[in-house]
Amino acid sequence: MSFGSSETYIYAYIAFASVYLVASAVFVVSALRVSTGLSRARQVPTSERRQANGPVAAVLGHSQRLTDYTQVSTLLPLVYIVGSMFLGSVIVRDTAAASTANVAWILFTVVCAVASVFLTVLGVRESGAIGPVAEVTDQLAGRAPEAIQRAGVRLGVSAALLLLVAVFTALNLWSVVSSLDVLRAVDFLL
Repeated sequence: MSFGSSETYIYAYIAFASVYLVASAVFVVSALRVSTGLSRARQVPTSERRQANGPVAAVLGHSQRLTDYTQVSTLLPLVYIVGSMFLGSVIVRDTAAASTANVAWILFTVVCAVASVFLTVLGVRESGAIGPVAEVTDQLAGRAPEAIQRAGVRLGVSAALLLLVAVFTALNLWSVVSSLDVLRAVDFLL
């Protein structure tokens, strides 16, 4: 297997997709757990309130960052596909630049896989930060429970989209692996 052969691209994609799937599974489980907890925030009468609304800002801040990380992780395969298409078009336009594009593509694959793991680590860290603070969400009065519930729903929708992208990636990976013999016989892949 030479560095610029089709097999290099196939195995690099398999590696990226595998890393992305594992990272996405961890991320989705963590985000859905937090989303479920936040969506259960309820309001109690002021006389029964035992906690102040102080932790609300912290919960909302952590949940917004977690939602952002989830959305960026959802977009990562799209970035990977578009970047790979760009590098493939560079090779088609200028075959002299093929070796440089091959190196760039392999580096791009590594960067995307590392980014997937990094986003998952950040997401799990935010989930962990929300956990202890979110325990007081059943003791809130005023509009705080509504804000926390909305944050939980947004996070749940983002996690569901990440799950759908992960399912698409899994189906695509299965398609590549099941057609491995055919793909390895091709001299050039975009």
